Amino acid sequence: MKKSISFIILFFTFISANSQNYFKAIVKDGITKETIIGASVFETGTSNGTSTDINGKVKFLVSKIGSVNISIQFIGYKSYTIVVQIPQKDTLIEILLSPEPSDLEEVVVTSTRTNSRIENIPTRIEVLGTEDMNEENGIKPGNIMSLLGDIAGIQMQQVSASSGNTYARIQGLNGRYTQLLKDGMPLYGGLSGSFGIMQIPPLDLKQIEIIKGSCATLYGGDAIGGIINLVSKAPSEAQEISLTANQTSLLETNINGYASKQYKKMGYSFFIGQTFQKEKDIDKDGLSDVPFVNNTVIHPKLVLNCSKKLSLTLNYTATFDHRMGGDLNYFSSPSSDTLYHINNTMQRHTTDAKFVYTFSKDNNLTFKLSSSLVDQNLETKFYNFNASQLIYYSEASYFHQLKKMNWVAGINFNGDQLNNKNVLLTEIQNYHYQTTGIFIQNTYTPFHALTIESGFRLDYHSTYNFFPLPRLSFMYKINPAIMVRINGGLGYKIPIVTNYINLENDLNKLAYPISLQAEHSQGINADINFQKYFQNKASITFNQSFFFTNLSAPIYDSSSTSNIIALANASKALQTKGIQSYARITIDELEIYLSYVFTDILKLYDNKYPLLIATPKHNLSTVIAYDIGNKIRLGIEASFIAGQLNENYSDTKNYFLCAAMIQYNIGKVSIVLNGENLLNFKQSKYEKIYDGSIYNPQFHQLWAPIDGRVINLSIKWKL
Repeated sequence: MKKSISFIILFFTFISANSQNYFKAIVKDGITKETIIGASVFETGTSNGTSTDINGKVKFLVSKIGSVNISIQFIGYKSYTIVVQIPQKDTLIEILLSPEPSDLEEVVVTSTRTNSRIENIPTRIEVLGTEDMNEENGIKPGNIMSLLGDIAGIQMQQVSASSGNTYARIQGLNGRYTQLLKDGMPLYGGLSGSFGIMQIPPLDLKQIEIIKGSCATLYGGDAIGGIINLVSKAPSEAQEISLTANQTSLLETNINGYASKQYKKMGYSFFIGQTFQKEKDIDKDGLSDVPFVNNTVIHPKLVLNCSKKLSLTLNYTATFDHRMGGDLNYFSSPSSDTLYHINNTMQRHTTDAKFVYTFSKDNNLTFKLSSSLVDQNLETKFYNFNASQLIYYSEASYFHQLKKMNWVAGINFNGDQLNNKNVLLTEIQNYHYQTTGIFIQNTYTPFHALTIESGFRLDYHSTYNFFPLPRLSFMYKINPAIMVRINGGLGYKIPIVTNYINLENDLNKLAYPISLQAEHSQGINADINFQKYFQNKASITFNQSFFFTNLSAPIYDSSSTSNIIALANASKALQTKGIQSYARITIDELEIYLSYVFTDILKLYDNKYPLLIATPKHNLSTVIAYDIGNKIRLGIEASFIAGQLNENYSDTKNYFLCAAMIQYNIGKVSIVLNGENLLNFKQSKYEKIYDGSIYNPQFHQLWAPIDGRVINLSIKWKL
């Protein structure tokens, strides 16, 4: 009997001891005190551990009673280790993680006006942060064109063999449906959008925010395909001075300089960049495949902390751009009118101001003012185009944060004015459009796993009247590793003729349209995201997204002859749909990216040729990067592009693009050797890029690179 009682006592003592053999905690952001989902928490030296749940909590069985070392890791935060006495005296330990400064900057998004962390936004937003800008500055310091082209779902399409002009296409839609913002202000459109991406150097940017799909509710028209928000650098507390020099095998030279300093009440930054490109005939046909370029960008910025509640940011950017292309003989005889040529001179002057008055940490009032004046003189063999465009924008918005929701409401006013200075070009009419918009946006989190974001904008256009623009987004966190998002909305685009033609070749073919209507869109995007973190900085991320856009009354060339362009609204829609798969794997210092994009576009109004030309159906890409200590970084990129049609609606050649780079850091100096298009694939190897003679070439739509292999060497010095 005594043995039985002793056994029972020992049994329950064992059960009681093991029932307390647990580690229990809640993990939060050390600054915002927000709970962190998916943080990796484990007992050091064992396999015991798990991830925090949707409430930031964690509970797991540890190996012993007594002192236990617990480690906590989450990407974007400093690793943290604590010693815990098991059994715990407290029922729940609160753990505050300190954000890594460089990573924290990359995940705060400004384009939604809420300045929220990216994981709390129901709309899928891709952010290229400071690290990406620094890396691109060593690879392509002249502009961000190559950087955007590396993003799955964005196609950088070159539209001119003579000037090199290139546009960003999102989810298969023409580049005119991508809205380009600078610090949340729409300053690029029409002439202002011409060469825009090719004139923005990465050294001057803090990050790039990309929203794919219709988001006109945020900033109005032109955002049918999506928006690209370029966020300029803010002054740093420590004095920063950077100089970059770059030389390519195509005789392109870049010299960029940046300096900044934040004092107690005032901060400044200053950027100046110079690009010089020598003209080059790659395929030896007598016409330049790489244009002559002389480009200068100057950007001073001033930040004033007028008080603890009021801040003022002022920017001025001046861009001077001269490009020439065409017959190589023209470069030695630029006064000749008989040789085919493109001679484009452009000046862009942009000013903007941003006032933020903070009532408290939960509400603030923001005012934005901006203007962009572009003067363009385009000389060709057949005509001269000389015009100026003024774009201006103003906005007042109020942000209010509550416990489970936040509100953003405001009003903006923008204008677009074109002045055609060449009276002989009657095809281009002067215009002065004005748009007033009111908007409201609500983000509601009824419980931790669900976030609902709704918005509505009403635009009144001085010529095309009212445009109601609703938008709705959902985000549901199934568990700490998996979340689902879906969002949809309406959009529109005003029919400005200069957005639908190639100014270099089409002005003498344009039949003035009798009447054009605004284009309307209905779009929906959805994605499911899996993200898991492991010990030793290992992680895996997988995202599967789906997209669909219906563009009603699309504007197209209704003429049946190549000598005339007759713009008209189609009776049926243009539809684009597809899927995008993305995976990222990190193991210590190794990073692997994989992406696949399938894009299917149908012109429902064209029964004979329903498919768009020069639009890949398949794009498979991979990037592998490896850091060796703090001194060496290696990178390899490869892409496979397939399923395109040329201008004759015949299948084009499927092709691979490969690139590689090595970066070596020596103290304050960084040296980068980079190679693009290493397989030297060129469209001219498989078909001519123009018809006719060298004196009157009729260029084809470009569906592949024409400049071939490019090697560059850059040196960056940072104080």
